[in-house]
Amino acid sequence: MSLTITVADPLAGRLRTRAEVENIPVDRLASRLLESGMQPPLDLAQWTVVNRRRVALIEKQFHSGLSENEQAELQQLQELADRQVEEFDLARLNDVARMEASARSILGGAE
Repeated sequence: MSLTITVADPLAGRLRTRAEVENIPVDRLASRLLESGMQPPLDLAQWTVVNRRRVALIEKQFHSGLSENEQAELQQLQELADRQVEEFDLARLNDVARMEASARSILGGAE
């Protein structure tokens, strides 16, 4: 199935720039980013395995360099890491909001 979407100019510019840097078509980059954004976060065991590979590629990048395929893999793993961190941050923010509501309830009842 094919789908056409419209994005605001600032985002379109960032997509074009990143696609140029990665030397891939904009539509391929956009599809990859959308696909990665639609995947649920990994559980701890899965994340541990994936993150080990990501760290190994980062170390290799600085020691001997990466092949084109490894660079693409690292990019995908970095996007996954970003998503994992976002999920963690969201969960912590929800925890803080619950604690604040509880504190307000307790303090409000004491007045």
